[in-house]
Amino acid sequence: MPIIMKSKRLLNIAIFLYAITGQSCISIKQSAYNSNYQAPLEIGTCKINSTGAVHMNIFGLIKTDFIPASIKIESAGQTIYCDPLVINDTTKADYIFITHTHPDHFSKKDIKKLADSETVLVGPVNIPKNYKKGNFIQAEIGKTIRHKHIQFQAVESYNLESKIHKPGNKFVGYVIAVDSVNIYIAGDTDYIPEMNSLKNITVAILPIGEGNTAMNPASAAKAANAIKPAMIIPIHYELNQNREKQFLDSLQSDIRAVIFTEY
Repeated sequence: MPIIMKSKRLLNIAIFLYAITGQSCISIKQSAYNSNYQAPLEIGTCKINSTGAVHMNIFGLIKTDFIPASIKIESAGQTIYCDPLVINDTTKADYIFITHTHPDHFSKKDIKKLADSETVLVGPVNIPKNYKKGNFIQAEIGKTIRHKHIQFQAVESYNLESKIHKPGNKFVGYVIAVDSVNIYIAGDTDYIPEMNSLKNITVAILPIGEGNTAMNPASAAKAANAIKPAMIIPIHYELNQNREKQFLDSLQSDIRAVIFTEY
């Protein structure tokens, strides 16, 4: 069986076991590929960056380097993270957005590292109860919330066939508006009909992984071509598998793609 298929199946099993037991079978640490870490994408006063590649060890059987969904946004004096994972920065977050509670998106260790008493945590209804204290905002799909210097709306994020991210799980993506920049963060999702309704997106952040728990490169390019953002950042894919080139080959030429990690 090809290594890709093994890693995909083991990752799905690990996520399933985590959902049932609450115990992660995935060990995640910083990847050696972070030595090629690039400068952030700058749009006006807004800076957007991947927080870097991670090394995943699944059951001790599959070891892979991976660009996760972890994103840092800086604008108007605000520091915003979405799905932070293996963060070395000690700067406290003003906002932490969580798309869903799988271990490569909901890292309790990183939330603890980044949060202080003023940090606003935004997440779906199935965030553990002990995180719904203080400055927690529950993400409700379709509801627009303005909070201090930013505005955001939770949007649908699900798989069409896989049971890993079913529609009924109430996982979410986000459209975050900051400093006149509209940032769409898809979460773990397929190319779903709701994406066709997204308008005026400046930057789209889309998964381009294996095509089971989230979009593959071809379907991600179709989503990007439909959304028509000015720029796109691909995330959530294994390195050394040619995913970026497959994605870029199917992307419309008028959409600028920003690849954060080269190797």
